[in-house]
Amino acid sequence: MDFVMKQALGVATKDMGKRLGGEEEKDPDAQKKEEERQEALRQQEEERKAKHARMEAEREKVRQQIRDK
Repeated sequence: MDFVMKQALGVATKDMGKRLGGEEEKDPDAQKKEEERQEALRQQEEERKAKHARMEAEREKVRQQIRDK
């Protein structure tokens, strides 16, 4: 039982240090991951804008057909 308590308290104190502004472990690939995430977001935004442009062009085509009638 003592071992379990020591383990629980040991983990808790490590987490407390991080929460109180202590040193956090740095992920060596964090910069690369963030760049990949930003690129994916940019690409998704471009795809979304292209989709909306296509939809608006189709709507305008339908509007023009209605006007021509």
